[in-house]
Formats: sequence, C-alpha cells, structure tokens
Amino acid sequence: LLRSHGLLTRQRRSSLSSDAWCGFLISQVQHRIPSSFRTSPAVSSVSIVSSMSGWLNGIVKAVHSGDCITIMGKTASGPPPEKVLTLSSLMAPRLARAPDSRDEPYAWESREFLRRMCIGREVVFRVDYSVPSIGRDFGSVFVRANTESGQENVACSVVAAGWARVRNAPAGASDVSPDYAELIRLQEQATEAGIGVFGKETAAKAVREMPTDPLNTEALLESHKGQAVPGLVEYVVNGGTVRVTLLDNFHTITIFVAGIQCPSMGRRGPAPAAGANGNGATGQVAASAEPVPEPYAREAKHFCECMVLHREIRVVLEGVDKYQNLFGTLFKPDSDSPVDLADQLLRLGLAKTADWSMSMLSHAATEKLRLAERSAKDARLRIWRDYTPPPKVSSSLSSNFTGKVLEIISGDLLVVVDAATDMERRVCLASVRSPKVGNPRRDIKPEPYGPEAKEFLRQRLVGKTVKVAIDYSRKVVMAGEAGDSSVDRSMDFGSVTLTDPSTAAALADKSEEPAGQCPNLGEMLVLRGLATVVRHRGDEERASNYDALMQAEAKAQKNKKGMHSAKESPVNHINDLSLREAAHKARQYLPFLQRGGRLHAVVEVVLSGHRMKLYIPKENVMVVFSLAGVRAPGRVKDTVEPFADEALAFTRRRCLQHDVEVEVENVDKTGTFLGTLHLNGGRVNLGQAILESGLASLHPMFNPERAVNGHELKQCETRAKEARLKMWANYDPSKEMDLAGNGEASSRGGNAEVWEVVVTEVRDGGELYVQRKEKTQSVDWLADQLAGLGLMEQPATGGVGYKPSPGTVCCARFSEDNQWYRAKVEKLSGGNAEVFYLDFGNLETLPLSKLATLDSPSLTVAALPPLAQSVSLAGLKVPSLEEDFGYEAGEMLSELTIGKTLRAKIEDREKVDGKRGAENLLVTLSDPGATGGISVNASMVKAGLARCVRPRNQRIGAVVDSLKKFQEAARGSRANMWQYGDIDSDEDL
Repeated sequence: LLRSHGLLTRQRRSSLSSDAWCGFLISQVQHRIPSSFRTSPAVSSVSIVSSMSGWLNGIVKAVHSGDCITIMGKTASGPPPEKVLTLSSLMAPRLARAPDSRDEPYAWESREFLRRMCIGREVVFRVDYSVPSIGRDFGSVFVRANTESGQENVACSVVAAGWARVRNAPAGASDVSPDYAELIRLQEQATEAGIGVFGKETAAKAVREMPTDPLNTEALLESHKGQAVPGLVEYVVNGGTVRVTLLDNFHTITIFVAGIQCPSMGRRGPAPAAGANGNGATGQVAASAEPVPEPYAREAKHFCECMVLHREIRVVLEGVDKYQNLFGTLFKPDSDSPVDLADQLLRLGLAKTADWSMSMLSHAATEKLRLAERSAKDARLRIWRDYTPPPKVSSSLSSNFTGKVLEIISGDLLVVVDAATDMERRVCLASVRSPKVGNPRRDIKPEPYGPEAKEFLRQRLVGKTVKVAIDYSRKVVMAGEAGDSSVDRSMDFGSVTLTDPSTAAALADKSEEPAGQCPNLGEMLVLRGLATVVRHRGDEERASNYDALMQAEAKAQKNKKGMHSAKESPVNHINDLSLREAAHKARQYLPFLQRGGRLHAVVEVVLSGHRMKLYIPKENVMVVFSLAGVRAPGRVKDTVEPFADEALAFTRRRCLQHDVEVEVENVDKTGTFLGTLHLNGGRVNLGQAILESGLASLHPMFNPERAVNGHELKQCETRAKEARLKMWANYDPSKEMDLAGNGEASSRGGNAEVWEVVVTEVRDGGELYVQRKEKTQSVDWLADQLAGLGLMEQPATGGVGYKPSPGTVCCARFSEDNQWYRAKVEKLSGGNAEVFYLDFGNLETLPLSKLATLDSPSLTVAALPPLAQSVSLAGLKVPSLEEDFGYEAGEMLSELTIGKTLRAKIEDREKVDGKRGAENLLVTLSDPGATGGISVNASMVKAGLARCVRPRNQRIGAVVDSLKKFQEAARGSRANMWQYGDIDSDEDL
C-alpha cells in the first residue's frame, strides 16, 4: 500500500530504527483511515493491531492524572473495551481522592495539561511493560499532531512542559520507556527552564484551594440558580448522574440531570448468609450479589462518559429535592450552540422524562424534552423498542377539531359540537382531575369546589368556540345502574383552548393568564385551585401541556388558591322543586316567581323540546319549566314521537346551560311551572322559535286570546304549516274543514291523542268502557295466566268459604262462559257479591263460591292496571235509562259501537268521585268503516237521542260547535226527545 503511493523507498527504510519504523508505518496507515472514523467520538475508531509491534488504535476516554489515561477501543455492540494506561517511566503529581486530603503540588495543572492534550482524541498506543503487583500497565502513547511526522509522543510532551518527572531506572532495567533517554533529556531542559513542577514557586502556592466547609446545597443553589457555571465532570455514576467540580470554587458536587431518568446500573445486594445456598448445603461462604444493570444502563452511562467525562461543561442548577440532592442541566459547549445532555439522552432512547424533576425546569425546556422523548418513542429506539402507542381516538373521528361547547358535565368533562361533522363529542380534560359535582337524585353529595369548577367553565365556555386536540384515549369502567354490570366506555382525553384571543382576554382573569394568549382550560382550572394534575405512571400517555399544568399547580399551591387554601369550600343549599315529591311545594313559590317578572335563570337540563329544568338564582330554587301553550314531540313511555329527537336537539343547542330570562305564568298539578323563556339577552322567544321551525305545535287547550303573546305564537305555527316544515310536511288544511263537517272538532296542531278502541260495555247515560286495540295481547296474556292457576278444577286460596271485603281485587267466574276474570268487589249482600270486571267494564252479582283470591303466585296479574277504560261522548248529554228515550239511546249506542273497532279522539279528561276508573275520558268516537262518514257523537245528536251541553272549556267548545248543526236538524225534524219542542235546561244549548 505504501509503495503504491510512493511513500516507501529502500533509503528511507534503512535510515529508521525498528521502533521508529513501526511508528512510521502506523502514522502512514492512519492517514488512509476515513475522517469519519478518525474524528467522531460517537463512532468507535478502527483498532489497528500489528502482530509484530503490538501497537493499537483507540480514543482517550478519561484522563485521571498527569500520567494516567483510559483508552477505549472498538466494539460491535455495547460499550467498547477499555484500557487504563500509565505513561512509561513518568511520575505526575496526584490529585486528592478524599474530601479531607489535599492535592500534591501542581497536580491540577499537570492533569489539565494532559486532559486538554488528549481527551476525546484518537491515539496510537502500546503496552511497554506491566507491574502485576499493583495491577497497572505502562505504555507509550502517540497522538496526532500538526507536525510533518503526523504523530506526537504524549510522554515527551508532558515532560517537556515540566508537568511530570522521569522515574530513575537502573541501567539495563526492562521496565522503562523505549524513549527513556529522550525523556531524560527533556526533563533536564524543563528543570533548567524552571517550568511546571520544576518552578520556583513554593509548594503551598502550587496547590489549589479546596473548600473545607460542609456543602450547603440550598445556599449553593441560591447563589448559582439560573447561571451557567463552568465545571468539569470527574465521574459518571450513570447516564443521568455525574460528579462535577465547579471551576469557580472547586466544589465537587453530585448532580442529577433534571427532567430525565436513565436506566439504573443496579445496586449491590446483601450477601447471602453463610451456609445457606438454597440447596441445603452448609459450610460455604457465598459472595455478595453482583449488581445487575437495567437494560441499556451501560449504553446510557457510556454515552454520557463519551460526551462529558473529563470535559468542561456548563452547569445550570435547577433545584434541590427533600433529600438535598442537586438537580441541574448540563450543557456541553460547542462552536454553534451548547448541547443539552438530557436532550441527547432522550433522543437516543437512553432515558425517560421524570415528572418529579421536570417541574424544576422552565416551560420551554420541558417542551423540548417532551418532544425529544416523543421522537425516540416514535422511532422505537432502545428502551422504547417494545413501545406501542395507545390509540388516540377510538373511532375514525379526527383527533384535532374545532367546535362549540354545548354542555359542561363537570369541571373536567364537557360536550363539544364538532363544527365539521355536527356531532356531539365528549372530551375529558387530559391529565386534569376536578372534584365531582355529585348527584342529588342518588344522594351523592358534591366534593368541595366541584360545583364551583363546573360553574367556572360554564360561565366562560358554553356557546363559545374552542379548539380540541385529543392527546390519548382510554377505556373507563362506568358503573351500571342498580343490578346492572359495569360497562367499558372509551373516553377521549384532550387539551381544550379558546380560539379567539379577544374572547379569551375578556373571559380570562388578567391577574392569572398572560395577555394576548388563548388560555388552556386545564391550566385555567389548575391555576385557580379548582382542579389537580394527575400523577401518571412512567409509561402512561399524558397531556401535551403536562409540564405547564404542573407549574400551574405549583403556583396555585403557593398562592393557596381554591382547594389548596385553608378555607372551607362554599356550600350552596338549593331548594329542589324538580323532584316528584316536591310538587306540592311548587305552588307555594308561584306568587314569588310571578311577582319577579323577568327572572334570570340557568338551563340545567333539557328534558324535551318544550320542557326543561331551570335554576333560578334569585329564589335559589331548581324548577321544572315548560313553555306555556307549546308542545313539542317527545317520548311517551316506550314510544318516540316523530321529530322528538330533532326538537330536543333544537332546544339543547340553543339554551342548554345558557343564561336565560323567564316569565312564570302558572304551575300545573305536577309542579311544572308554565311561562315564557327568552334567549340572547331577551331578544329571542324560544316558544316562537321552535314553533316557526316546525318542531312544535300549540297545545290543544291553548287559547291565544288569554295569552300575552298568544297571537304571535299562532302566527309562528301558521307560518310553519304553510311552509310544510318538519312535522307539518304532510299538513292538509282541507282535513280540518272535513273534520268539522263530520261533527269532529279540528285539532290545533294535529297532535290530539287518538286511540283505536273496541267498546266492551255500554252503560247507563252514555257511559262506555273500551279496550285499546294495542292491549289485545295483554288480554290474551291475562287469560293464559288465569288459566294456569288451575281454578277450573279447584278454587284458589279462600275456596268456598272465601268472603272478601268491598274494594278487594279477586278472580270471578263469569256466568256466561264460566271462565275466570279479574274483578273488583263492589258490595256484599248475604252470600252474594256484586263485582266489577276490571278488564271489560261490566257488572255482575255472583255467589261467593265463584270468587277466588289473587295471591303470591299471581302478583303480576294483580298488579297489571285495568284494561277497560271509562269514556263518555264529549260535549253531549245522553239520557239515562230512567229518563225518556234513555232505553232507545242505549240501544242505538250499542248498535253503533259494540263489537266494532272505533277511532276515539280524546278531547278532554275528568276525574269523577266514585267512578271505578282512575279518570273518565271525553271522546269523539268515529267508525272509519261507516258509510255515513259522521262520528258516533254526531249520529246520536242527529237522531235526537243526545243533546249538546254548555262547554266547560274551549276544547269542548270546539266539539260542541261542530255538533250544533246536527242538533238544529234534530230540533227542526222533532226527532225523539225534540218531539215536544225545546227542552228546558240550564245545562243545555
């Protein structure tokens, strides 16, 4: 190779000694090594081994004194092999190794000369001799120089500078340097010049001044906090812990790198007791257990050594923990910018962020470290090789979106309407926990500051546009209802910020948030002591602004804000009139609410399109409120009316948790307050808005003349009808006229309740009992249940001697078909009982032997509500059997109704004392299959077998108005009861 480059000639070879020739060969080969291997300490250099001379190639890793260094070589994986080498035939002053000892004169200067000359540089070396008694190797070291030869003898340079002495060696000794003669010559020159250890200064002046007082870490931190103090790393404990000598005062301190945690090198465990080796053998002395490093601990320590060991660094002290351990940031000076050791360890996957020390750093520094760790995680480097990132969002929804806040569920959970998809998404504030708000219905009391945290967010967020960034998703176990098992729900945790700086500035507390910034909701809560920061495990995902949250919590604790203060949390006792058992108290509050005029309220819950729960601060009450005269579709038991969900969403989007104004007009029997609700500072009437959208109609009993804004409501409904919006899509105005012409009053809004019924009994005075068509299955089921009791063969409990009291529900055997049915005892007479059949409405007198009890085997049968419903013809008076034409009226009514499926339109309801049913329904009956096309009510009036009564309300008045023309026709034709002219009665028309 040398000859091919013209570097080898016979003359040159003959002029060099054997040792010089080997050195020349190595130096020439060195020039041919690529620069990437020769200069970069991060890449292990190529080791060159000469089988003839023993010369090796390496990099100086550490300089222990003026004559001792550590050289590391090449390895395929893991830390490379190392060699501690003492320069042959030299003696340098020794540094102090114990706190109470002192340096030898010029020891520091001697080590500094060799350190600056060799640390981190590539060298060529060989072992000249070894001394087994002290376990040390002595050798010659050459470092690359800018001279023509390309190599510099390190030992010669040290002696020439006067920083080491040459050992005296007897003539012919083998344990001497090959360059012994040259070293002696250089020492004589240094002595003559009086340099280095041969100087004229006294020994006391040649020793550095070491601090003698015990180290006060807090005082040291106070005097140096925030300053870049120059230091020299003396020892590396592990990747994140070093011993540093501060160059301004020579304090030697142990510093933990702030913000990170490296794998541990392990601790030496206690030695097992002698004679107990686990196999029952005795008499053997076991050695102490060797420390076992964690994975990648050696690699982290080696990287730290290569980067900072025996190098000048800049130390920024950050804080002290409760054990007086110092934490700081280490920077390696560079030509362009200082290199942060913590950042480099994190980027290479040799460390993790540590929250307990991260709080000592500034926000910018913590953000930088988080990003470095994130890059290592994404690349799955080293300790993150098995890292699996958790799913950010459980579905295909975007993890970053903008939307309006719809609802604040608690201080750390809110509902946001995604502007892109119009979906309602639940978002938990990442890494933040707010006190629970409680649940009065389950008797769960709120935690201190829980309601305050919710109200703080409600006032600032509801209806405002926010930006959401989902940080992570987790499955949360949700407790089920009583008797139900728990359910796993995937919850999204994210950071929420206000998007408009001007809005943020108006809403934020200027003493807390910096001006011109869009505040983060989690930080706002934590800063005011209304929430705490979750302490995550090391491998858990957390909020992107976790460090800012930690700093905000530290500030809140320092200022004793909210839950960190010694004060008791405020308690607000609210009179809850929304509970079912509090309905009787609601009427007592009506005068106060009416006199208040327009009252400020907060919509807590939206129950339907027209019904909601309000909190009225002035009276400190929680009430159920309904829009007067307006009815929106809703849920009736298990049935969902058309457009019920749209109506609910309409009201939720506009007023849920908003500040509104209400005017209370009345209260109904269930404790629901009726009135008007205004939005947007009183500019929008919710009743008018929902009517005009076609998602509600006027109540059938609503009278526009009696309401303050009745005509405006009617106009809004009319406009929705004309535009065929939503529930009016199939609206036909002609049907209202047809209904009026057939003796059936038109319904306001088309939402009157209509049943399909079968008439089972026609009683005296136009009283009927009907079964709903949809209850047919219940009738069949009851028959099967009663047949299963075995009463046909033997009466149930009670038997022949059974004598029930009046009002008792029992089984009765109907005389016509000899089957058992549910019945209620009306009265007793001797050995007989008059019973009322609950599911058919007829009466019968039976002997007691045909009655049986309904005991425990049939509790479900007894508990089922009666299937027969009492009804009367709305707006009419039908003569009783004792009155004239009563028998004819009963016959005609039976002929028109019995055994037919009829359409019953419920016009009104009434409670009658002594009536067997819970209530009596006033209905308009019509037969869809009849050829005449008029209602049963109209047929009875037209035949002169019923007459119209004076209406008791407007709804019945509409029915009577539709029947007047038929009564006039019957009067004119002198039909039946009109055969002798007008009938005088104040109740009749």
